[in-house]
Amino acid sequence: MALDTVNRTVNLALCILALTACSTNERAPESYSVNISPYNHTGDYIHQFYVDGGGGGNSRPYGGGGGFVCCVSFPAEWRPGLSAHVKWTTSSGNPNDMSPEAAVEHWHEKTVPIDKYDVQGGMLNVHFLPRGEARLIISNKGAGAKDYPGPAYPVKPSN
Repeated sequence: MALDTVNRTVNLALCILALTACSTNERAPESYSVNISPYNHTGDYIHQFYVDGGGGGNSRPYGGGGGFVCCVSFPAEWRPGLSAHVKWTTSSGNPNDMSPEAAVEHWHEKTVPIDKYDVQGGMLNVHFLPRGEARLIISNKGAGAKDYPGPAYPVKPSN
């Protein structure tokens, strides 16, 4: 009878340990949803943009940040080769240009690598660059902030 009590006690202790182990080892998330913030480094007006299907619009020439749209999901940990599909439409950012060509929207589309990140969450900063280029940065900071890992805040050239 003493051996039976010992076996029950040991089994009960093992069950409690197993339950405790399950409840204290929460699994880290595999991905995070982040807001998107555009930065337009061009003289064109960006009507709309999409990053892996999530997006927004109305990004004025040489401006951006501050406005966020929801959401895109990315892995919790960066890995080499990580990229996203970016699609955006532009037209002339010059309000005085009344030519028919200025009103035409031009679509741009490309797969863009995502800069290495080590934050969990944050926001996706989309930098629209000259010559139809784009750069994607996941960070807790925006362009212009100290230690921001990407391009400076867009500035209109003085010419």
